[in-house]
Amino acid sequence: MAVIQIKRRTSTGTGPIVGTAGTIKAGEPLIDLNGTNLYISKADKTGSSANPLTTNDYIEFASKANAEATMDAKITALGLGTASKKNTGTTNGTVPLIGADGKLPTSIIPAVSPVTSVNSKTGAVVITLAELGGVAASTYSAHESSNLHLTDDQRTKIANVRNVSLMQGVGAKFDTTKASFDASVLDNGLVLHSIQDTNYNPVKTFYYIGIDKTKVLTPTSIIDGGTY
Repeated sequence: MAVIQIKRRTSTGTGPIVGTAGTIKAGEPLIDLNGTNLYISKADKTGSSANPLTTNDYIEFASKANAEATMDAKITALGLGTASKKNTGTTNGTVPLIGADGKLPTSIIPAVSPVTSVNSKTGAVVITLAELGGVAASTYSAHESSNLHLTDDQRTKIANVRNVSLMQGVGAKFDTTKASFDASVLDNGLVLHSIQDTNYNPVKTFYYIGIDKTKVLTPTSIIDGGTY
């Protein structure tokens, strides 16, 4: 059986025959067994230093593996995401298209009629409370300035709050530091007692303050062991 062989690259390197040496015929196939692509010569040509053989002298047919690698590289270069693999449509998992009217299909976003007037008014519209179906402005203002919007418990607590302050004057002054205060006062000179009265809302605290009688002289006092 006769064996027909075509030009083939079996040495190192890939691609068709190129360079200043070699002759090709129009329609002649060349198989690159290294790069696995097929090349068909476009015309008769003999390579020379003035007119060398180049890849432009061939029509290249990529093998299946090379074609898939080229397509994968192109997809990567274009930065195509998952949307490039989806079909168009309006169902789950598809990509909707803008219609001739410049809008998405109404099955996705229903048509909305633009608001052209409010209460038959156009332009810069002022709507009164009454037009909104609310109360009159005078009723709203009266309610806003009253405590009717508070609960009974809230009104009671506010009514029972007293604003009390301790002030300095001729007979007393505020010390600037706790250390200065401690150095200025009599040690345990005052006796304090407090009572929480829950009959008030909020709870009222009574403070009882008195002078420790052992710290001051009284009509009858013990001084240095003697009673005077």
